[in-house]
Amino acid sequence: MTLIDLGELTELPDPPRRRRSPLDRSRAAVVVMALVALLMLAGGTPPPGRIHAIVPAPLGSDLFLAGNQILTVSPSPESVDGSQQLLAYDRPDHPTAVPQRLEPLWRVPVPQGNRVYRVQSVADDGLLVAMGRQDTGTSETALLDTRTGQERWRVPGISVLDTRDRALLRTYRDEALNTLRAIDLDDGAEVWSMPLAAASVDYRQRDDGTVDSIVVATVDGQVQVIDPTSGTVRHHLPTSTDRRGSYQQAWVSGDLVTVVRNSHTVVALTVDGLVPRWQVTVPTATYVTGCGPLLCAGLAGGGLQVLDPATGATRWSTENVLDIVLVGADNALAVDRNTDSFVSLDLDTRALLAEHGSWEMVGRYEYAPQLLVVRRIAETGLVLARLDPTGAPARRIDVLPGAGGDCQSRYDLVACRRTDGGYGIWQLPG
Repeated sequence: MTLIDLGELTELPDPPRRRRSPLDRSRAAVVVMALVALLMLAGGTPPPGRIHAIVPAPLGSDLFLAGNQILTVSPSPESVDGSQQLLAYDRPDHPTAVPQRLEPLWRVPVPQGNRVYRVQSVADDGLLVAMGRQDTGTSETALLDTRTGQERWRVPGISVLDTRDRALLRTYRDEALNTLRAIDLDDGAEVWSMPLAAASVDYRQRDDGTVDSIVVATVDGQVQVIDPTSGTVRHHLPTSTDRRGSYQQAWVSGDLVTVVRNSHTVVALTVDGLVPRWQVTVPTATYVTGCGPLLCAGLAGGGLQVLDPATGATRWSTENVLDIVLVGADNALAVDRNTDSFVSLDLDTRALLAEHGSWEMVGRYEYAPQLLVVRRIAETGLVLARLDPTGAPARRIDVLPGAGGDCQSRYDLVACRRTDGGYGIWQLPG
């Protein structure tokens, strides 16, 4: 993804005083000058107060941003059996001159052997916590009260999607038939369920986030479109004789379902009716997803093949792209596999628009039109910047003193592991 102690701390005695050598003074001056320069790049001198905090989580902890709370999964105090606990903290909401040290609102045990994969705030002060065990292949999702941590209900499966009043869950056991089910968030009651011999599950969502269709590709070669309200099969593409035993996965891109079969064949179908549109052969594709107005096929050996969604024809291909991380209307932000640096490309022509250098990507929970990235500054922390696909230079927006990496962002917050332990939390500048 070590022990945590949130009790009283005993202060250490002051270290013996020593004279500062010229080297010390010179080194300190360099650090100060570096910090001043970074702050100027970020848009000025530091404000007298900012919203920032420290979450006292030891190494081995996981952190989640969920609504107005910050959650950590950490080893239990004095644990010798690997037991863990989930701790909740209020989001910091007022500026301070120095970082606030957050104190937990509540803590609850995590079942032995479980790893928490997803934490999501839902309506009516609920916190959806999905967890699973690799050794047994079992999984479960619980709804907790955000104010107290009290459990309201617990059901089998990992929650993969939730709306205002429902959640969609699936199980992942290798040795048994799996299940896809919808549950009511109020009480965990099952709304519908279906057996799932699936290689992949994807969704079509409306602009307001409502799930319109669930698309399932099964391991025996079928493709199904499921009604998310009732669980009934709207459309079904049966397995033909030549596809029996073939491995396939499916992705939803707008009104198309793109199915990759045996890593070489890409078939495009309409979501409504599963009407075939085209079929092409690609070299070892691992996925096909929407890339703005086009489709991007990621290749197993590295590289990218860009397809026309109307015909499946290849617009261009390259072996120099490791990953596409953000797509705009006309351009894409990608990682160059040779230099491991970010570049902006023209989607139509593959033309290189800009090279942004090497940055570390900040983890994100949902789509955003810009990408947050960080770069390490020795003895200072991280400089935070924004990248977008247009080719504009990276825009430096903040300096995160004491931050060491492993950053994520959500709800206008950035959380990073600190070099001295714990996590730092910073409010993004307006």
